[in-house]
Amino acid sequence: MKITLPYYMVIGILFNALLLGGCGGGSKDSPGVTVSATITPTYNAGSTTSVDAVQDTCVSGSSTQAEYFADHDATVSISARLINPGNIIKDMNVSIDRYTINYNSTADSPSAPLIQADSREIALSFLVSGDSTVSVETSATFVDLVRKNKYLADMQSGVYQSSPGYLNNYIATYTIEGHSENGVSFTVAAQSAFQIGSFNYCPAGYNPL
Repeated sequence: MKITLPYYMVIGILFNALLLGGCGGGSKDSPGVTVSATITPTYNAGSTTSVDAVQDTCVSGSSTQAEYFADHDATVSISARLINPGNIIKDMNVSIDRYTINYNSTADSPSAPLIQADSREIALSFLVSGDSTVSVETSATFVDLVRKNKYLADMQSGVYQSSPGYLNNYIATYTIEGHSENGVSFTVAAQSAFQIGSFNYCPAGYNPL
């Protein structure tokens, strides 16, 4: 059974990481960078938190085609600015190195199966200067095909309670790791709620079989 979720929700939790460096050893005038991040899940050329774990056959009259089925991705938005910019350091290069995603079911899905954490390398560098906030975006994985297929297999195993459409709710928590050019490491956390199960991503004019 295919279910189309009528709402869209993204939760971005900003977790500031203070990078103290340069001269002064963390004194009032020490330059540093504050970094924050948000996550926007994307799929099939749109922003959505409805993660499809069931590939269906789409039908329109006598015409059939396979439903779009791929990794559910995300856009990661990173913002950074210098703290106390001054004469010593007027700009700083910031690099994002990797991210780890942990998936936790919500209280309204107590019998949901475990989704294994995902960790990936990423190469993103940008320059922060002056009093301005620099914002950049990059693509990342949200829930890949391996985890989607494993989720469906678990839901069909008989071990877990199955709801219509195999639906369960989760929170994806990203821990994003990076460093500044002065060698100071930092982590930034961001979250997005999502629902996983069977959703209709058939093209216009087609319905799931």
